[in-house]
Amino acid sequence: MEPNDRRPDVDIEEEIELLIRSFAPLKASRSYFTAKSTGGHVVLAGNIRSPQARRVLIDNIPHIKGVSSVDSTSLYDDEMVRLAVGQLLPAGIMASVHYGAVALTGQLPDGASGDVILNAVKGVVGVRRVGAEFGQNTAEPSSSTS
Repeated sequence: MEPNDRRPDVDIEEEIELLIRSFAPLKASRSYFTAKSTGGHVVLAGNIRSPQARRVLIDNIPHIKGVSSVDSTSLYDDEMVRLAVGQLLPAGIMASVHYGAVALTGQLPDGASGDVILNAVKGVVGVRRVGAEFGQNTAEPSSSTS
């Protein structure tokens, strides 16, 4: 392809769509991410369920005719989001992630604020939304008798 012979972006995006439809994990994720080509520069953004699907996409797009570069800095998989969220959580709180939507469950430790935890998790890149159902530690202090 000559430097002045650019492939239309719509053709590049159509070939990316074919790649997505050919790999079931990407096909399942397709409504949660975008792939936009501008002058052969492809920008990927959003959430994908698995790191393997993310890797397939990132590894194969550069081989599409007309693609000059791929920017995947705004493309997240649920495993990377789960690990980042887990760094913020106190003991007793668990996170599950589904296409960037985070569900927090468990018991809040004494002195912990659910609002503080929710706001911290909302700040993690790749998190689309956060929901929580926290229990409170209701154990009575034990008293010893002599």
